[in-house]
Amino acid sequence: MRPTSTLRSTTLHSTTLRSTRSRSLLSAIVVATISLFALVTAGCGNSTSASVRKIDPTTTTTAAAPDTPQTTTTLEPEAGVGTMLYVYTPVVGDCIDHRTMINGKASTTRATPDPNASLRASGQVIVRLPCDLPHQYEVIWVDSTDIAKSPPQSPDAFGELAKRVCPEQFATSIGRAYQDSALDYGWIAPTGDQQALGIAFLGCLAFDPKGKLTSTVRDSNR
Repeated sequence: MRPTSTLRSTTLHSTTLRSTRSRSLLSAIVVATISLFALVTAGCGNSTSASVRKIDPTTTTTAAAPDTPQTTTTLEPEAGVGTMLYVYTPVVGDCIDHRTMINGKASTTRATPDPNASLRASGQVIVRLPCDLPHQYEVIWVDSTDIAKSPPQSPDAFGELAKRVCPEQFATSIGRAYQDSALDYGWIAPTGDQQALGIAFLGCLAFDPKGKLTSTVRDSNR
């Protein structure tokens, strides 16, 4: 029979050994868990950086504008934009609206531009605008020399002359015959007061019958 002291020593040694083994096993489990967590975290970090892109919710993405002149149904620019003219002599490249003064504001009253943009009544005005803003017409050709030699004597006579001259000028300016174009031609002639002062001209215009232009039409082949 073993002495009591020897038995106690043996029991203590066994208990210490089991405790040491338990701590070693626990340490190994902890190390393995930490390593696995670090691996998973690194993998998730790589996946996130590769597939997630921050988007600013206050911004929008807009497709690049094509080279062809654009048409819009947007109403005319706000009051104060552009130059309002009660008397107008056309200049090639001008982008203009024909409007009527209503309650002190120059308003577009026609959904589709009239081919004849001449100022024919009291209260009508021409508003000259930057060509990148919505506008009805662009001036594509002007004659103020030859027509002065024998100016038409009535608005109808100006219209007949425009119908003979402007189609050819349309093709030269736009790059396509108006019969094959999405655009149409119009004209602008002097007012009676301008004619009384000896001012004579004929301006040929291009416009889109479906809405307003937002860029120049010159050489657009549209």
